[in-house]
Amino acid sequence: MTTNDAARQLVDRLVSAYNSRTTEALTDLYHPDVTYWSAMEGTSVGRQAVIDHIEHLHTVLPDERMRAKTVTADDEVIVVEFESTGTSAGGRAYRIEFTEVFEVVDGKVTSIKVYLDPEQVTAISG
Repeated sequence: MTTNDAARQLVDRLVSAYNSRTTEALTDLYHPDVTYWSAMEGTSVGRQAVIDHIEHLHTVLPDERMRAKTVTADDEVIVVEFESTGTSAGGRAYRIEFTEVFEVVDGKVTSIKVYLDPEQVTAISG
């Protein structure tokens, strides 16, 4: 299996678990000491912090669907261009694109960096 194939499989598992709201499946994909950074949230550390953030997104955007448009990787880093669609807190349909960079060790995500437009996120989440 190539590096990109393994990366695509991991990303597919992340997206599937996210879209199905299966927190337990997501938990298994993150290292206990994973770090999370985004332009909106700053930095947080730990698997539970990541899960808490995702659960918050599921509450605020209950019909959000995410898909990976582009996945590229080397042995330790995966870069993914995502698209999310759904209904905003104000009831309007939205589509947002963003990029996430994952560091991976032994098949577990150890670092997540999210690059997005904070104004777009504010517009959809209220």
